[in-house]
Amino acid sequence: MSFLSFAWITINAISAQAEPASLFKPIVDDIQRQLPNGLKMRLPAYLPPEALALHPFVQANAKGLQVYLSPEANCKQPKCSVGGIAVFTQEGFSPWSRQLKKGTPVSLPNGIQGYYLALGKKDTDHYVLWQQDGFGFVLGTDRHSISQQELIQIAASTVVEPPLGGLDQGADVLILSQPNATGATPVTRPFP
Repeated sequence: MSFLSFAWITINAISAQAEPASLFKPIVDDIQRQLPNGLKMRLPAYLPPEALALHPFVQANAKGLQVYLSPEANCKQPKCSVGGIAVFTQEGFSPWSRQLKKGTPVSLPNGIQGYYLALGKKDTDHYVLWQQDGFGFVLGTDRHSISQQELIQIAASTVVEPPLGGLDQGADVLILSQPNATGATPVTRPFP
């Protein structure tokens, strides 16, 4: 079986999932509360098994919302982040869109064009970037945490998920099986 056939089968299997990965359930309320007006967040349905031991934290400003993943439950500092996903306004996504020419095109489900990008000293961090619903999305991690293929699988699972809107936007509210267990608003390694 070729890599492209495997990727197509994997992406189509991922698109059948119906809610974000369980890791994100405790912070859905935080996301909806902090989401800047007008933005909608999509969360991955798929994460590699080793990622399920990470702890999600939310950071937001007027230009976007970031969900970061840390191996340390109590660390709310930028140095703790090993990856995350963000949604940005077009203005907030602008620094990332300038990086697209350095990226490798990646086909994501629903006809969405993404870009795989390696940055940092010796390309230590890698990302998948795409635009959807009029917003810019950035999914990233250090290259030692997961492979390029896994990062693309996570992005593919994200684009097919229904978006979360802010609580003040009158948007659809996603009801998940577990209540919010955190009240934290942590800060981790920021995206540009």
